[in-house]
Amino acid sequence: MPSGLILLRWDNQIGPILVSAYPENLKVTNNLLTQIYSAHRYSSLAANFSSLTLKNSKVVSFFSGMEEGKIVGVPNYVVALILRRDENINSFRDILKKAAADILGNVDNKKYEKLMPKIYEEMSKVV
Repeated sequence: MPSGLILLRWDNQIGPILVSAYPENLKVTNNLLTQIYSAHRYSSLAANFSSLTLKNSKVVSFFSGMEEGKIVGVPNYVVALILRRDENINSFRDILKKAAADILGNVDNKKYEKLMPKIYEEMSKVV
């Protein structure tokens, strides 16, 4: 079962900004946000997937992109799923693709706030 779902964005003055996390008590460090965002930006300005294997967890994430015509939802956002170290990242890619589209398509109207718990519960059912 995933540990959490996060939405982050990049600010050129501040760096990574945690927009939302579920469950609300999920501990997310600034260092983790930077690692997640950097993994995407090193590969492409277009929307893309990335994964990280950390000491105690794994992360699979989707970057909305920055390149005109190749953006999903809003530019410069990342939807990331925090997994246990023993979970298979590939099991979550398809569901993350749909979840990211739903979340990123609802950033401007803030409906993502109600979507995050529902999406997390759906992802918790993935075996």
